[in-house]
Amino acid sequence: MLKNNFMNKIYLLLVGLLVIIFAGGAYTYFLYQNESQPLILPQDANKKSVGETENLPPQGDGGQETRETKNAGFVPLLVPPLPPFISSLKNTDDVKIDFHYEGDYPEESWQEPEFYTPEGTDEKFLSLSKLKDREGEYAYGQEYHSIFSSEGSHWYGGSPVYLLNKDSKYSVAYAGFKISDRELISELKMEFGIDYNADLSLEKSKSSPFSSILGIEPAYACGPGLYLRPVGDSALKFVEESGGIAWYRLEKPIALYNLRLSYCDQDCASKPAYCTNLADDPAECDNYSCCFFDASIQTLEDGNLRMHVLYKPNDKEGFLKFQTANLILTDSAGANYQVKMGEDFDHYYRAYLH
Repeated sequence: MLKNNFMNKIYLLLVGLLVIIFAGGAYTYFLYQNESQPLILPQDANKKSVGETENLPPQGDGGQETRETKNAGFVPLLVPPLPPFISSLKNTDDVKIDFHYEGDYPEESWQEPEFYTPEGTDEKFLSLSKLKDREGEYAYGQEYHSIFSSEGSHWYGGSPVYLLNKDSKYSVAYAGFKISDRELISELKMEFGIDYNADLSLEKSKSSPFSSILGIEPAYACGPGLYLRPVGDSALKFVEESGGIAWYRLEKPIALYNLRLSYCDQDCASKPAYCTNLADDPAECDNYSCCFFDASIQTLEDGNLRMHVLYKPNDKEGFLKFQTANLILTDSAGANYQVKMGEDFDHYYRAYLH
């Protein structure tokens, strides 16, 4: 009896030791696994500092990076970065801009361009081919390409700029861009214009279908920039690159004040009463041609002011990604302001130059 009790105690002791050894081993294993991997909190999963890009491992043969893979780490900005060369920068709600990049078209667009989709991806790039039009040289078909919605028939395109305070007096002085490969670009310029016939959806006309069918309103002739008043244009001069953002200075600052709300330069009140029909009127009535159409607007709060950013490509093949990061204004006192970034700020331009 005593012998059985002693054997039972030995058996239980051995079982207990085995349980302790197993539990200790399991604990050590899981502890090592946790320590060997970084802790990712939910709030940190999508956190990136301003201007930060992903560090991707080298790709391609021999670890050499190709132009196609060079852009794989392009992460669009979610908030505008600050220019390091401006010590004091204020925010303003007086000026807001929305973004409508070239190629970022709705499906029903009649002007949808040709796209190229790299193998293994679902990202569409504008396909912009070079034309060999000079012996020994390659040149692109257009002198400049538009970053934003280009000119079309009946509208100027561009990105809508809203002047929400009619008394504000700002000029555009600097611009910051996130560019995947600056070697693909030789020049940049910026221009503004008022498209008196524009609306928020970049369509060709504010005319109602009912009026057009009955012929009450005139038919608009085809041609880019019809009902357009240029506001200003300037070459962009490179200042510096910091945090992945290329900063440029406008060679000629563009004033966004004292802008006319009427397309016509003529004094329509002085139009002779006999000028009623351009087709049959005397020749002098041609001086009042725009007075036959109502192209005036009441305000620049609705996005009729449009911005274009244009670039001249180098003769290099590659994939260009381009996001407008910030737009810096100055006032008459020399103070600096950043505009309010509106809809689609995180969108960006994509083009395959070949």
